[in-house]
Formats: sequence, C-alpha cells, structure tokens
Amino acid sequence: MRHSLPRIVFVSLLIVIGTSCGQMGTTPTSTPPPSPPSCVKSMHPSFAYVLNSSDATISMYTADSCTGALTPTGSGTIPTGVDNGFNAESMAIDPTGKFLYVANLGSNATDAATVSMFTINPSTGVLSAISPSQVPAGFYPQGITASSKFVYTANSDDNSVSMFTINSSVGSLTPLSPSETLVPPVFTSRSLESSPGFVTVSPSENFLYVTDQENGSISTFSINSETGTLSATTPAGVLAGAYPWKLTFNPAGTFAYSADEDIGNVWMYSVDTATGTLTQNPEILVPAGSQPSYMAVHPSGKFAYVVNRYDGTVSMYTINADTGTLVPNAPGTVQAGSWPYSIALNAAGTFAYVGNQSDGTLSIYTINASGVLIPAGTVPTGNNPVDIALIN
Repeated sequence: MRHSLPRIVFVSLLIVIGTSCGQMGTTPTSTPPPSPPSCVKSMHPSFAYVLNSSDATISMYTADSCTGALTPTGSGTIPTGVDNGFNAESMAIDPTGKFLYVANLGSNATDAATVSMFTINPSTGVLSAISPSQVPAGFYPQGITASSKFVYTANSDDNSVSMFTINSSVGSLTPLSPSETLVPPVFTSRSLESSPGFVTVSPSENFLYVTDQENGSISTFSINSETGTLSATTPAGVLAGAYPWKLTFNPAGTFAYSADEDIGNVWMYSVDTATGTLTQNPEILVPAGSQPSYMAVHPSGKFAYVVNRYDGTVSMYTINADTGTLVPNAPGTVQAGSWPYSIALNAAGTFAYVGNQSDGTLSIYTINASGVLIPAGTVPTGNNPVDIALIN
C-alpha cells in the first residue's frame, strides 16, 4: 500500500551490514572527531553505500575504520538503472558482502517492476552492474531483503512476495517457480486486503517476516533451506500497529520490534527461534516520537534506536536482557536532520548513521558505553537518501 504522505516519504527499508570501527564523512558540514590514538585501522577495507531515491543513484564510499571519514569511491555514484519517477525505496546486500540488489518500483499494477543487480569489488568497493542488469519482480516492491542464498521482495500492489535464488558465483538472481507467494490478510477483522510493505529474514535465515501495512499485521513464513520457497507458519502471524514498519531483530534473534508510524510507538515481541512464532511482549508497546520509521539494534543487543520522521529525532532505548522490553535511555532522544528516515550501525557498535531525506545529508553519531548517540557531524549525500548499507 502506498503511503498517504507526499512522495518524499516513499522510501526504503533499512539494511545494515556493519563496518569494523568507523564513522562517516565526505566534506562534512561539521568536522568529525579525530582518530582515537588507540584505534588501529582495520586490515580490511570498509565501504558504505547510500541509495538516493530522487536521483536514482547509489553513492559509493570507502570508510576510514577509525574516523569513519568517507572518501568517494570510483565515480562516486552509479545509476540504479531505473529512473521512472518512482525509482527505488530499498536495497539489500547479501551476507557475504559480494552483491548488492535494488528494488525498482513500477507506477502501478500494470507496470512491471525489477530488481537491479550489482557486484561489489572486494578491494575498491566499486559497484558494477551484472549482465543482464535487472530481473523482473512483483508490482511495487517496496521492501527487499537478502539471505545467504535467496532474495525476497515485498510487493505491495499485488499482495505477494517475490522469491529469487542467488548465483553465488556471479550474483545474478533467478526467480523461483512459481516466482511469487501470496500474502493473505492475517486478521480479516482488521482488513480483507493485504499490502506487504517490508520483508525481513530472521538471523537464523529459517524464517521470513512480512510487514502488512494494510492489515496491520506481521506474517511469518518458514524458508525451505534448499529451494527458498516459503510456507506459512501456524499461527500465520501476529498483530502489529495500525501502520507497521520493518521488523527488526536483536542479534540473537530472540526479540523483535516494529515501529507503528500512525500511533507513534514501537511494538515488542519475543521470538520462538524453533518455530518462528512472534509473541507480544507483556507490555506490548513503548512510546516513540512522531511518525517513527526504521529501527536498528546495537550489535551487543543492549540498545535500540528508532528514527522519528516528523520530530527529526532518534529515540534511544536500553533492552532488558531477559524480556526484550525497551526502556527509554537518558536522554531519550537525540536530534537528527530534516525528515530523517533510515538508520545504520557499524558492526563494532561505535558509530551510527541516519539518512535525512529533506536536506540530503547523513547525521553521524558516536555511541558511548551507555548506548547514547553523540552528534559527530553531518555529510552531504544525493537527493532523498532513503537507505544506507555498510559493509566490512
């Protein structure tokens, strides 16, 4: 289902594949802090990618593992391959860090959408389009996610998930047969229609979770480890907010969270890692800011962060290790830029990055021992940055 707000808010889900110890910066509007004296630079190059929806481009950077300063890589940007006015809202990198995929939107259910496919140069981070460069997907694929072997898109205009296998040698995608699985409404008392907006693969890669923004629910599917085909679980899903966003897991896969943009809170769940079943946390939800969207959980599993679009802030929480309950940190929020949307944390858990759609920047933060984000400058990006991906 397409959002009722202006086009600038039609944006992507977050994909987080971490770097080792870096923070971002290309010609920053405020200077990043100097490299800590004790920091030893990583032996492996770190790369960062920003999907610019209005430009239909991906910005490519090499990241300094100690300061996080970003240096444009190669030509600096590469076209996504589709510039039709709708462009793309999300991208995904496979867990090996070899391939990047962009879900390109069609205008409606009469226009075919595609997934653009790129290889990642392991030495330079430069993206190169695979030949052929695109593969057909379902209609209006808002969300995309990748496991080690498979890629899935959430197709909001035909109520389905598209399924692909990854060629591990060259990165090309091959649609499964059949290529789509329908996502019926889990709770017909809420709505007789469904509209998949986001997809998330569990940390174990055994389950796929589909956020249904029309039905206000999250559907659960088991993943066949050999073929990638999806089978609905029992129960088929769980209630979520009135307008839920992408499901985000803690690293162990035992707790999960989904922001509700309409009500301004975060729904909390425990996860049965054997069956994939989500169970509402006894407290059900915790307040966030106005129009919360994407989330990130700290690599330690101790902290969580929620981007609040209308407020221009990021809410910060500690996570109860036993129950998964989110507890507002002190302070509870930190300022971001204009109309913030996506968020990513590096693998070391030392830096966070927030993409600001309206002013075309990334806000940069250091993360202290208490999980608090400390502003550390901003960097310019392309127009309407909607997704950030980091790779080590």
